[in-house]
Amino acid sequence: MSFSDVEVRERIEAGCHAVMKEEPTITEYDTIVGDGDCGYTLRDGAKQVLQFIKGKDLTRLPETVAALVHDLEVNMGGTSGALYCIYLTALAAALASESTVPQALHAALQQLLKYTRARLGDRTMMDALIPFVETLLSSGDAESALVKAKEGVEGTKKMEAKLGRSTYLDESATQGVPDPGAYGLYVLLSGMAKV
Repeated sequence: MSFSDVEVRERIEAGCHAVMKEEPTITEYDTIVGDGDCGYTLRDGAKQVLQFIKGKDLTRLPETVAALVHDLEVNMGGTSGALYCIYLTALAAALASESTVPQALHAALQQLLKYTRARLGDRTMMDALIPFVETLLSSGDAESALVKAKEGVEGTKKMEAKLGRSTYLDESATQGVPDPGAYGLYVLLSGMAKV
């Protein structure tokens, strides 16, 4: 695959700015159903990414993503930080070996699934990631993939948490509130896809 520095940079910047803008909402959701740090974690990760890509040659995307992970591992905490780092490590390798971005995203997802027990229906970021990646792979249409990711996020409002801090809460406390990690990921994907 070949990558356009301008296009990749626009997508990354748009996704990061979307996450930073939505941080208060993500934090509000996580204050209700978690420990309140998901918004800050994602915001800080977004800031780190923006700082990291300054002056980098994004036509060399696989190498850049691999180097970015080392930077994020130090600066992005929490469970979501670990999952993002695992996914991005796998994505860096997949971008160098697969022939399309959707195939690379899918290959990275398969790797991530080896490291987490989270699956569809567990009320985690996977409820946004899995439908997005699978729909993008099957349809090649980012808009359709975003619709499925949003449906996944909406679905978390009615799910009982099976993993994470929400499992310690009474189910009535989480009803009507989307999973913060799933919502944050949707915001990122939406920002990146709409450029």
